[in-house]
Amino acid sequence: MRLSRLAIVAVAAVGIAGCGKDSVTNPATPPLAGVRFINGLADSSSVDVRMIDQVDWSFNGIQNIAFRGGTEHQPVEAKARHIRVFPNSNVPAITSAYMVDTTISFTAGQRYTLLLVRETPTHVHFVVIDDDAPAPAAGQIAIRTVNASTGAIDSYVVDTTTTAIPAGTPTAANVAPLTASAYVGRAAARAAMRVTAAGSATVTASQAGPPSSNTPTPAGENPQAGVYYAGTAFSVYYFPRSVAGTSAPQTAAFTNPAIVWFVDRNPADK
Repeated sequence: MRLSRLAIVAVAAVGIAGCGKDSVTNPATPPLAGVRFINGLADSSSVDVRMIDQVDWSFNGIQNIAFRGGTEHQPVEAKARHIRVFPNSNVPAITSAYMVDTTISFTAGQRYTLLLVRETPTHVHFVVIDDDAPAPAAGQIAIRTVNASTGAIDSYVVDTTTTAIPAGTPTAANVAPLTASAYVGRAAARAAMRVTAAGSATVTASQAGPPSSNTPTPAGENPQAGVYYAGTAFSVYYFPRSVAGTSAPQTAAFTNPAIVWFVDRNPADK
């Protein structure tokens, strides 16, 4: 996929994709990859993420990202990159104790998510997820499920958050922890995801997909990402509740599992 448009804003239930100048044609620009960061730590406070090997073409402004929060895909130089994750704090003694210190290689022209997770009490690390979504078929959007929880799930793409799930026919079945399903095509129209534990009929979370920010698109502008705009591709993340009594958010919204839609592909992408 060409990285002509990397600015894809991904926030809970809102997907707005930005379009930028094709900087790849600039001879001073190195080979680029698109990298997005998502915080999947259900038991920790906000974090900062930095590429520490160089200043240019590195993560910019990834600070104070809370559990379930994420960034846009950022253009970074495609090669082996040295990355650290720090607790977000104004206290040097805290921020100096980084949580992750790793090197990850990125391929030019590809998009990735770095999902920060804790698989054991002492092991925090990145799960690298390939975000190179194929172009949806004409008139369609593409949706996949990413399971950021600790148990297998079934997901159902339906019309609304109150639509009954079809018995025994999930859109993505038995999605293992920290894995992504295949993309599934769907006509561009309203859409929502509902999730159950694998094999269960009890819905644990529901969330409608984001509409475009400008419906219809003004003349001369590229269409914005959304469920009503063909050519959009989404990763829909399922997160567990925050761990009670930890420094992760403890407000009402975090006492139950939740779903967040992230944009992987803009309708204007080539």
